[in-house]
Amino acid sequence: MTVRLVNHSWNKIIERDSYAKQALKDKIEEVKQLEESIRLKDGSEAARNVLNDGLIIHALQRCLENLEGSTTVTERDFWVCYEFATTAAKKAEEVLNEGEDEE
Repeated sequence: MTVRLVNHSWNKIIERDSYAKQALKDKIEEVKQLEESIRLKDGSEAARNVLNDGLIIHALQRCLENLEGSTTVTERDFWVCYEFATTAAKKAEEVLNEGEDEE
């Protein structure tokens, strides 16, 4: 199974509208499920390593907070978190898909 987190729906996040909010909610859930799947298969340490110790979810949650009107998470914070989450998710995809190729 190829893991693909950063896809068309991920790219909707930058539109910063109601679709972006839903895409963020969906991606947060998807990463949580992936984390649980890795934890069950390879252990907690592997899940922490591959998914940046929960920082991908944290960054996506901050993006969502901004879109929902947070006064403490600025638009600049949104972009920093989005860029971090995107880079980290792509790296996680590489690691997970590399592991699939070896099996």
